[in-house]
Amino acid sequence: MSNFANNSTLGIPNIAIVFFLIVILAMVMLRYNVFGRLIIAIGSNEEASRLSGIKVNKYKFLVYAISGALAATAAVIVASRTNLGSPNMGMAWELDAIAAVVIGGASLNGGKGTAINTLMGVLILGLIGNILNLLNVPSYPQQVVKGAIIIFAVLLQRFDSK
Repeated sequence: MSNFANNSTLGIPNIAIVFFLIVILAMVMLRYNVFGRLIIAIGSNEEASRLSGIKVNKYKFLVYAISGALAATAAVIVASRTNLGSPNMGMAWELDAIAAVVIGGASLNGGKGTAINTLMGVLILGLIGNILNLLNVPSYPQQVVKGAIIIFAVLLQRFDSK
């Protein structure tokens, strides 16, 4: 597995290929699949979805299971890339995930957001992280900057929705 994580195919890192395949799969599923539409409906208005006959708990369980499988996939990739299995690996990455999704325009209230916008959020967040690293900003102030970006994006969404 370490060879896969550290090698590339046609000049593209294998990890990037896996990432883009997951994004494309999520895009297709959310846009063209009944399951994806149900997820969006539940995220938009859980009670209305329940009243319309959707088994909300079943689909929420499936979404959590998919989320866990994707987290496990990421853990295997990181462990194989670093040749290290540490329980502290990935600490504070949840802030990066939330920041990327919010920068991509998804609502924290649910029901709004796309896979391609999340991809754009990931790329913007990566750019911001690289800029802060080039400026030799320590890791804790970087987390503060990411938190400020989340707050700014949420406030922007709040004023935009009015």
